[in-house]
Amino acid sequence: MLDLTLAILHHILVFGLVAMIMGERVLLRAAPLDVDRLGHLDAGVGGAAALVLIVGVSRVIWGGKGWMFYEANPFFWAKLAVFGLIAAASIIPTLRFIAWRRARKADPAFQPEPADVARVRRWLGIEALLLLPLLAFAAAMARWPF
Repeated sequence: MLDLTLAILHHILVFGLVAMIMGERVLLRAAPLDVDRLGHLDAGVGGAAALVLIVGVSRVIWGGKGWMFYEANPFFWAKLAVFGLIAAASIIPTLRFIAWRRARKADPAFQPEPADVARVRRWLGIEALLLLPLLAFAAAMARWPF
């Protein structure tokens, strides 16, 4: 039962993470830009990502397949590598959102430059695209060995 509960929680968190990343991309199209809302949503992305990792590790430790399954599974390691790439790609948007919120505190009329907003949207697009191999590796991982 614990394995099922962890699997359900893991999937819910992953889909929530995807929704929040897409929400950030949508908010970046708005004019004027709601910098505070973006900052709060990005904090949610970070929190969800941390929970995905915690629940994922819990599945490896206490789940039905056990560590031996994951240790020898190349798709597990590929999935973790892509998760790390997504985390690395999220650094630039997070730093920009923090800078924008600071600028907004100093000047309530602050709006980021369109080029800066476009750059952040590109990084979020990279994150979104990296979700595709992550999900493919997750599916392959669960079915390994074929």
